[in-house]
This record gives sequence, C-alpha cells and structure tokens, in this order.
Amino acid sequence: MKFLISIKLITSFVLVISTNCIAQVDKSSIKMEAGKGIQFTSADSSFTIAIGGRIQSVFEARRDITNETTGADFLLRRCRLNIKGNAFNPKFSYRIQLGFAHGDIASANSSVQNNLILRDAMLFYDASKWLRIGFGQTKLPGNRQRQVSSANLQLVERSISNNNFTLDRDKGVWLYTNFNINKTVLKSTIAISSGEGRIVSDKNGKLCYSARVEFLPFGDFSKKGDYTEADIEREIKPKLSIAGVYSFNEAATRTMGQLGDYLYNAEIANIQYYGVDLMFKYKGFSIESELYNRNSNEGIITNINNTTQQNYIVAGNTFMIQSGYFITRKNEIAARYAQITPENSVASIMNMQKEYVLGFSHYFNKHSLKLQSDLTYLENGTNKNLIYRLSCVVTF
Repeated sequence: MKFLISIKLITSFVLVISTNCIAQVDKSSIKMEAGKGIQFTSADSSFTIAIGGRIQSVFEARRDITNETTGADFLLRRCRLNIKGNAFNPKFSYRIQLGFAHGDIASANSSVQNNLILRDAMLFYDASKWLRIGFGQTKLPGNRQRQVSSANLQLVERSISNNNFTLDRDKGVWLYTNFNINKTVLKSTIAISSGEGRIVSDKNGKLCYSARVEFLPFGDFSKKGDYTEADIEREIKPKLSIAGVYSFNEAATRTMGQLGDYLYNAEIANIQYYGVDLMFKYKGFSIESELYNRNSNEGIITNINNTTQQNYIVAGNTFMIQSGYFITRKNEIAARYAQITPENSVASIMNMQKEYVLGFSHYFNKHSLKLQSDLTYLENGTNKNLIYRLSCVVTF
C-alpha cells in the first residue's frame, strides 16, 4: 500500500510540473534528447527540470556445475526515474533518482524499516569553479565501477568485487574539487556520512569518513568517459585516470558497512576500506582495474540467541580487471576477471571467489540503447556455476 501511494505521489508531482511547464510553452522552452529525457526551462532560465528514466530487462540462465542443476528466469533488473535541474539559481542544482524494479527496492536487510525506492536525493551548490558542495543521499566516493552508472556498464552486471567491496550510497555531505594544471587534471571527493547506508537505522552518534582522489595526467576524457565503461567516444589520444580511495566507518552496525544485515548481538565494528583503481582508453580500446581491501576490528560473530547462526564483516582483498575493444563501429567484445580473497579472521566461513566473464555488446545509440550478452564462469568456494545473461537497456 505504501509503495502504491508513493508511486501515485511521484506521478502527480511529475505531471503537475510537466503540465505547468507546457502551459507556459510560449515563454519557456522544452527540449527532448535521447538519453537525457525531457528538459524544461523557465522563461527567465532561473529554473530547469529534466525528467528521464531507464529500463533494463534481463534473461538469465544458470547451470550449477557442482550440483548438476539448471534454471532460467526473466528479470526486470532496473526501472529508474531521474529528475534533475537548477533550482532558481545556476549555482544551485538538484538530483533525484527513484527505483521501482524489485532489484532496485529489495533489501538484504529485512529486519529494519526501509525506504529503498529513493536512491538519490541531492542538493548541490557550486561555490566556485573548483568547489562543489552536495547535501543529501547519493553514492559515496568508493571504487570506480560503483561510480559508473549502471546505465553505462560494459557488461550486463558489475563484478563480484564491486558486489562485495563497495561503499554504495549513504546520507551526508559531499565536497567535490576539480583542478586543472596545464593538461593535467586533479579531482577529489570527500564525504562525511551516517555510515548506515540508505536504510532507516538507529543512530549511535558515529560517522563514516570517505575520500577519493583522481589523477588524470593526459587531461579530461571525452564526455566524462572516465565514468563510462567502453571507449564509446573513441579517444583519439590516450586517456588515463588513476584514483586512490580511503574510508573509515566508525561503529558500523552492518556486515558491509553501508550494506548487509545487522551484526549479531548488537555488535559494532570499526571498518577501514582503501584501494586504488584506474581507467584507460584509446581508439576503441579500454581497460579498467581495481584493487581494494576492507578490514575491521571484529571477526566472526556468533548469535547468542541461536549459536548455529554466525555473521561477520565482509573483509579481505579483491582484484578486478576488465577490458574491451570495438571490433566495428557499434559492436564491442569485452572480458573480465575478478577475485576475492577473505581475511584470515573470517576465512573459515567466507568463501574465496573467482569470476571469468566474456561479453558482447551492440550499441544502437551508444549507452542509451544497447543489447548486451555475457557468459560467466563463477567459483564460489567449492561451488562452480555457468551463468548466461542477455540484457536490453534503454535510457530516455
């Protein structure tokens, strides 16, 4: 019921704004562009709003080699609504992202009240050419593949490295800086956040501190290509971005900091997270790689109410490398290898994992309309799986 009411309120909001803008079409402007939605601008240009969205449909077939079982399913993997624009002054902007597919709103933590329809809700202030301030809820400055929008992925899904070693979203304040020194670019993002992610959670007065610094020795990528997988813009000169990340989440209550179940026995853990990543592109060739570590002062925790149950901070090292090449103007082949090695303190119940992926993409209109398929060989402890996925993504 709450879900239906939320959809009705959101729909009414969008319709009211759209109707008001259309009613004043003689004074304001309306622009439509593939991948960027419908953009409305007031007559005095003081207020803008762009409404767009994205749908990803997936077919998945899975063969459990270990247990000799096979299954298949069709999924609405993502269904998103994006609203953004300027708020009465060019220096103030906002962004809202809502998710409606089951994969968007399902929570791994069923023991707490959730408001997972809301993914992003940010107000930004451009204090200067080099400083931007954000306040609200959005992605923390963690690993690169999580910074890349799911609309701009090179393969159907992100890696196992990202799924287990990402900071994800949180609520707080963000500082973005951008400096140009000749052709060299230096960017940074600093965030102070709740540490509990998107869920509604009890506050313990402790915060999470995260920072990401990026170095681009050959200058900016074309059309922000350092956060778009695949060299879809065909960089005519080599482009490289190298980044370092550090995060400290004090008194975290969940198994992955901003994600996962609550730790048993109301335990808390100090979580340290750090790593490096890179993106390189040149003439249709791209390579992306990540190396990250998460560790904490807690090991395996046994539930005092049921000693057969245990959980832990997902800790250890992860490595991922992914590469692609356009064999024709619109067709690309890509491959990925990823590995997770658990920390010694949790290795008895946390599996080592390896992932090998081979994929093909056909881009009808860059990332705005694409057809992708990939084949994955996944080792999770002693269990081995073959996974085939076919995906269609449209961004409007």
